[in-house]
Amino acid sequence: MKSIFYIVFFSFLLFATACNKDQALPDSPSEDTTAVSYKVEFLESFVLDVAEPSGLSWALNHKDLLVVDDRTNQAYIIDIKGKEIGQLPYKGDDTEGITIDTENNEIWIAEEADSELIQMDSLGNKLNSYKIDINRDSKKKGLEGLSFDTKTKTFYILNEATPGLLIKWKVNTGIESQKQLQFAQDYSGIFFDNADQSLWIVSDQSQKLFYCDLNANVKQSFDLDYPKAEGVVVDIANERLYIVSDSERKLFIYKIKKS
Repeated sequence: MKSIFYIVFFSFLLFATACNKDQALPDSPSEDTTAVSYKVEFLESFVLDVAEPSGLSWALNHKDLLVVDDRTNQAYIIDIKGKEIGQLPYKGDDTEGITIDTENNEIWIAEEADSELIQMDSLGNKLNSYKIDINRDSKKKGLEGLSFDTKTKTFYILNEATPGLLIKWKVNTGIESQKQLQFAQDYSGIFFDNADQSLWIVSDQSQKLFYCDLNANVKQSFDLDYPKAEGVVVDIANERLYIVSDSERKLFIYKIKKS
């Protein structure tokens, strides 16, 4: 009888272990050590004329950068050393994120307070607006980061906090998914990288840069030695990474390469 008991007991343990292996793990800040990893090295920084730089994106020429100013609620074109070379005519209300659609030659801006995306032509004239309906606890913790995948027509949107969310949205179908994020104190900037189908996310309060997959599972994280990181752009081909800081009023430039 004893041997039968042990056989049944250990069979139950094996079954329970197998079931646990199939359970999905919760969202976690732990990194995927099996993924491709990068080395990020600070190179230099430049003071910006922009009062409160927030979102950051490539300009449509994919040579210069676009940055939104949270104080003036306008967008500016800057070169990769931070020098202002142009200004868009659109003036919004609580502008936080910016991105481009190179296929349609359009610029898009995220408005935090009204939870809207603003569609503009290549000159920065407003074409349309789209409401992003999500449940949130505060108007001051709304849409913050914005990036776009031209191939799949997917916008990647960050809701800053309470709750922190990654939202996937398309013009024709609306919100396709939203995932609550738990790996940082807030989420202030995002960049979709077509080179390896990844997302780069910065956190203002956590003072970190995160390298993630398209579902915002963290592959790698990097400490930032300054507060208020608000926007990020990655250029893997030229081994460059750009971050703007609101409080520092600076464009930070890094060298990035596979390690």
